[in-house]
Amino acid sequence: MRIQRSALCFIVCAACLWLTTLAQAQTDAASPPTAPRTITLEEALALAVRNRPELQGISADLEAARIQLDRAGSPPNPELGVEVDNLGGGLPDDEVRETTISLSQPIELGGKPSARKNKSMAATLRLQHEQTTAWLDIAAEVRMSFLEVLGARERLLLQQEGEQIAGELAVITRERVAAGELAATEETRAEARRAEAAVQTLQAKRLLAGAELDLATVLQSPGPLTVPAHDKLPQEVAAPELATLLVDLQNSPFLELGRSETKLAAAGLSLERSSGWSDPTLSLGVREMPDRDGRAVAIGLSFPLPLFQRNQAGIAEAAATARKAAVNEEATELRLRKELTRAHTALVNAGREAHTLRTEVIARAEEAGAAVQEGFRLGKFRYTDVLEASQSLVTAKISHLETILILNQAAIALDRLLGKPQPAGEIPTTPSNSTDRNSHEL
Repeated sequence: MRIQRSALCFIVCAACLWLTTLAQAQTDAASPPTAPRTITLEEALALAVRNRPELQGISADLEAARIQLDRAGSPPNPELGVEVDNLGGGLPDDEVRETTISLSQPIELGGKPSARKNKSMAATLRLQHEQTTAWLDIAAEVRMSFLEVLGARERLLLQQEGEQIAGELAVITRERVAAGELAATEETRAEARRAEAAVQTLQAKRLLAGAELDLATVLQSPGPLTVPAHDKLPQEVAAPELATLLVDLQNSPFLELGRSETKLAAAGLSLERSSGWSDPTLSLGVREMPDRDGRAVAIGLSFPLPLFQRNQAGIAEAAATARKAAVNEEATELRLRKELTRAHTALVNAGREAHTLRTEVIARAEEAGAAVQEGFRLGKFRYTDVLEASQSLVTAKISHLETILILNQAAIALDRLLGKPQPAGEIPTTPSNSTDRNSHEL
């Protein structure tokens, strides 16, 4: 009987637990998805400074490099030795044991301390430049993602505009078909075009959601992010002279990184050459002599004989590394010049193309579209004429949007090469999600 009651209680508890879980699942399913959090561009850049693991890793390397720099000039540790003589063997029974305590200190020759310090300084400087270039890569990635969200939103607005036009044309077509002015097939065609426009609007919304998700991924954010509603794509970007940009390129952090690698390799070669010097060792000892009830002081100096090893392999490897670094620096400068020239050309051409589309093509297409739509309402044009005019307007606006995106992408590429933007404050060593700045510029 007790077993039956226990089983019944178990079944009741299991049923209650199942019902509670089911109710919670239904509540979770019915709850709306989390709305994207709005973030400005400067807040996004500040968030990237704190969240991106690449910067945290370089910061840790910098801390270690600074500690190594502090100790680079220190001499080698002395050596304490204890020697006990006359422990046994074929010695007379009355032989007294003697104990010698000595202290030995290697004396570095060839400028080893300064060479170590120079290499540590060069390594620290290289890490600083690496941190700067890593930030510029991340900042460009964030700005590109921000730009993609703005572009996706503009595409959605254009598509919604096209859907509205398709809906208005469908209403006009229905009225004219009801009045007997058009065949019923025209109404079918108009309704099909409106349905197609509605599907394209859904696709544009999906692309916008994907761009917002990409932005959150770039910023290592756990929740979806979006941009402020009042942020717009810059329609014009100033294009400096190419000669001026090439001069400014000499101060590019990416070129400075190549130079710092060359300096590090040269410092490494100097250190290897200094390591080819053999270091003598000076020793000072005190010997206890119990049989004479006294002590004796011993001074010694030893010299390694560089007969077989003079660090030839280390010097050869460091020399090869130095030559390779110099070649890489030249190749980096050539690559940066090509990238800058390509970005400047894209910036100039996109600016001209956008201006032509905005002032000539779109303006005339809007006038033509409005005239044809009004004429269709009055029965002067066919539905195909209106469809062609509206499609030409949408195509022109989409071409203008794509050109504006290319324009801003080229501007971001130029900023990256020239070291813009600088991080808003020192890059921390621990991630944080706090932001307190606002900006609306790309």
